[in-house]
Amino acid sequence: MKRLALVLVLLLSACTPKEEPVTRLTIEELEVLLQDADAGSFGSDVSTAYSLFPIAFADSDGDSKGDIPGIISKLDYLNDNNPETTTDLGIDAIWLNPVHPSDTYHKYDVKDYYAIDPSFGTLEDFETLLNEAHARGIKVIMDMVFNHSADNHPWFQKALNGEKPYDEYYMVFSKLKMSDYPDSKGWYGANSKMYYAGFWNEMPDFNADSDLVREEFKKILDFWMELGVDGFRFDAAKHIYDLNEYPTGTQLLQLNKQFWMELKEHVESKDKDVFMVGEVWMQAALAAPYAAGFDSIFNFDLSTGIINVLKNGSSANFLSSYINGQKIFDTKTSHYVDSTFLSNHDQDRVLSQLGNNLDKARLAANILFTLPGIPFVYYGEELGMQGMKPDENIREPFVWTTGSNPPMADWVSSKYNKTTIPYDQQVNDPDSMFNHYRELIALRKTSDVLRHGDLKALDIASFRVLGYSRTYNGKTWLIIHNVHSNQSATITLEQTGTVIYSMGSTTLDGTNLTLEPLSTLILEVTN
Repeated sequence: MKRLALVLVLLLSACTPKEEPVTRLTIEELEVLLQDADAGSFGSDVSTAYSLFPIAFADSDGDSKGDIPGIISKLDYLNDNNPETTTDLGIDAIWLNPVHPSDTYHKYDVKDYYAIDPSFGTLEDFETLLNEAHARGIKVIMDMVFNHSADNHPWFQKALNGEKPYDEYYMVFSKLKMSDYPDSKGWYGANSKMYYAGFWNEMPDFNADSDLVREEFKKILDFWMELGVDGFRFDAAKHIYDLNEYPTGTQLLQLNKQFWMELKEHVESKDKDVFMVGEVWMQAALAAPYAAGFDSIFNFDLSTGIINVLKNGSSANFLSSYINGQKIFDTKTSHYVDSTFLSNHDQDRVLSQLGNNLDKARLAANILFTLPGIPFVYYGEELGMQGMKPDENIREPFVWTTGSNPPMADWVSSKYNKTTIPYDQQVNDPDSMFNHYRELIALRKTSDVLRHGDLKALDIASFRVLGYSRTYNGKTWLIIHNVHSNQSATITLEQTGTVIYSMGSTTLDGTNLTLEPLSTLILEVTN
């Protein structure tokens, strides 16, 4: 009988189809598949993007918290798709910080990747946002948090209980030999188990080495792409394989790179026009290898560089450092486009970093908008909003008007922007910060030279002057800034030309150019 039972077991197991193991492509194989990848229509259609923190932008229902219907109501502010009006900003894309269900205001601890947080609205509201944005020529980028979830996500609770298949969704272990790891930092205990949470014990890290997790992530991306999302910003991209998360000696960079390239290849196979931008908060030389898995990553070096130039009143080493950084990216991937910015939701606002000097903040914008890449404007920069950490203070309500009624999203009391001139006043002032940004955005949108032109440093002896050329299809613009706050500068140009744009006091006499402090001149070279 025992022998017969064994034979039956063997026969049944032979008849049961075996699940084929997932074959993971190598970096080299993925490089071949991605060799023709590029930023698609996003790269060609988007001149300027806008970073929008949902809870702080616009309120629709009087609860003092920004929401998706509030954003919809203000799409005409972002871009009304009418060249005759002068009340809109003129951007081509918005990046929404997380809108998934979460118990925190910032939503970076997600409880459900297939839904919208009820405080922001419904999935139907989000679909309306997509439709209304697209009708105005605005693309929509979602923030996607794949490094970790909320600790009260059902997946993690099931993982702690040992339920399959969720027991492999996170870095959860019954036994762990900490001496095998670089450090115990980031490891926590729960339910007689150890789990890894690199940022906070309430945000457990996913197990990126799990094929089930990777397939889940692909399903999540498919869900939102099918709804019409135009791109994804991936949070904490360098932490997918984190330092203390894996044993000493693990090839973290290669594993990170392969992970993102696999997701990139999946997105490309579904829709080549969907834009992928990663947050890799590192120096260019260290961040560049990650570019192979994205269309773009945010240029933190440039953000710091522009601020330091204006703080110090000196352009020394700025351009050489920036250009060398771009060369490093060019050697890593052929499809990379730079995503540039002055500040974001994790940094002190640019105006506060510059000592609340509005002229320096205007010049910072001039530099940003005349360099290569896709500039991202952090909401409120165009009004001259201020803010310094803690985080709530750099995410204060967008200042639409005076008072506290909608669309004001007074989710937190303003500490830094009580006296910021609101949009409804700035829009009618030709010299306002809003109209300064609006002019720069319009200039960039209509100029292939600024959007696509090659960059070359001008040979200028004075460190008070930052000068470079942009060349595209035989057309060259000279862009010259005096970055010093109280000293003028006189230089001799090798070429002269027609004035395209100026800010502050500048005097051009033939090839002799005098720039007063914190001024800009753009010339189109005449042959």
